[in-house]
Amino acid sequence: MRLLVTGTAGFIGNALARRLLERGDEVAGVDNLSGFYDKNLKEARLEQIKSNPAFLESRVSLACAEKVTALFAEFKP
Repeated sequence: MRLLVTGTAGFIGNALARRLLERGDEVAGVDNLSGFYDKNLKEARLEQIKSNPAFLESRVSLACAEKVTALFAEFKP
């Protein structure tokens, strides 16, 4: 399956993305890496999954309709 997961630099989103990738799904991960939590921690979580060829990293805000629309058009989750 092709799935879109939000918050892939966060604890829950990253764990979900890892599980989906492990079972063979393709994942588009969306996270704007806001400054609410430590960015180094977020980057470390992304390092665990971004080398997977089935993972597409997208650093956008869901509030940016133009970029989200483009992501959906490209990835087709």
